[in-house]
Amino acid sequence: MGVHFIILVYYHSMPIAPELKKLPEIIGKFNRAGMTSELINALIKEETNRDLVEDARRLMVEFGGDKLVNIQGLENIPKKTGCLVVFNHPNMDVLLPALLSLMVKVHDNGGHTPTILMGGEIPLLAKFNDTYPLPGSIKLINKFHRLYPENIISVPISTKRKDYHSGRFLAIRKTMIALKNGNMVVVSPEGHVEKDNVISPIDTLHSGSGGLSIMASNLGIPVVPVGIWEMHKGEQANVNIGKPFFVKTKDKEEAVCELMYRVSQVMPEKFRGQFEWE
Repeated sequence: MGVHFIILVYYHSMPIAPELKKLPEIIGKFNRAGMTSELINALIKEETNRDLVEDARRLMVEFGGDKLVNIQGLENIPKKTGCLVVFNHPNMDVLLPALLSLMVKVHDNGGHTPTILMGGEIPLLAKFNDTYPLPGSIKLINKFHRLYPENIISVPISTKRKDYHSGRFLAIRKTMIALKNGNMVVVSPEGHVEKDNVISPIDTLHSGSGGLSIMASNLGIPVVPVGIWEMHKGEQANVNIGKPFFVKTKDKEEAVCELMYRVSQVMPEKFRGQFEWE
């Protein structure tokens, strides 16, 4: 069994998420890949057997494949042990193809199976909750997550959900088990979209990812920084994978700063924000 590749993204509640502006373009790529009707039919039939890597591979054709995404440093991803991968959060039109390509490349390079820890609802539309299977509702998103039982772990986002605490505890428990089993967890300490691809201010970072890095390091699991950026609008997205390291501090606030500092150091200086220092 290959090492699992788990992506943990904390979504920041905003009045209108910037990613929503990119939805028409993203949906268009799903259409051209022939996946929209497939996914709709799969949701109706409540299928549970899709392969995220193969779907990512198909989508990457529409995103331009290697012509759009340049990945450096794959040799820094451990093949025989798990690791905690931390990355920054640029705009979705940069992040999505970068992560899709990274999943495919890591899988092809070491046989790792990607498993994504994803939000169970869109905060803006959380009022629909379990009642209606409308876009953004808990019911529909959970159905989508179940399409990929080997690839997606659902995490409650809205604090108004009855299963908020139990659901998050279960998701974190699964993540801890994954780490102990030698799997790979990927987390963005930012959890929200950067402005102009510049790393977000320190006071907006999520300390929870710092705590996760402490836990991983205590287990002897290395942390791997990944920087994602686009030098100029519409140009190639860059993914740079840095060398593994261990977090030594026991303070999660200090840890999250170290995570983003390490990420900043594998990015061009102009995108480092408050982490410009070497």
